[in-house]
Amino acid sequence: MTSTVAAGVDGSVVGVDAHSPEEEVLAFAFREAALQGARVRAVHGWDLPPLFGYAGGAVPAGEIAQLEALEAKLLSLALAGQRERHPEVEVVEDVRLGAARGLVETSAGAALVVVGRRRRPIEFGPRLGRVAHAALHHAEAPVAVVPHG
Repeated sequence: MTSTVAAGVDGSVVGVDAHSPEEEVLAFAFREAALQGARVRAVHGWDLPPLFGYAGGAVPAGEIAQLEALEAKLLSLALAGQRERHPEVEVVEDVRLGAARGLVETSAGAALVVVGRRRRPIEFGPRLGRVAHAALHHAEAPVAVVPHG
């Protein structure tokens, strides 16, 4: 886990897909934190590439560290625009293995958990992804679901 500030109470905890960040979701989390004079904890949960599952063995620690460093860099890039628009908001970057679990774990000290939900062009099928679903059912703070895309 990578964190830039010591632990404490967060205003908004926002789930970030650093590979395809959604500005609507980030903007909502930053606006809420700015209104409350609180900080944003941006949580990017990632999973091991499928290649490691097929290998059937333990993943070397050095490779996990390299992958985590790459994911942390992607998260920083994803947050750059909102950081520029909201310089008054303190940001904690949090990179964890496991998207849904990481978001639920960080919800304990939060005032609000912010997750995204893709708008779907069809009327049937699941409305929420696994991360939003887990947050709604297991987060220890109120959850805001922000539609995007």
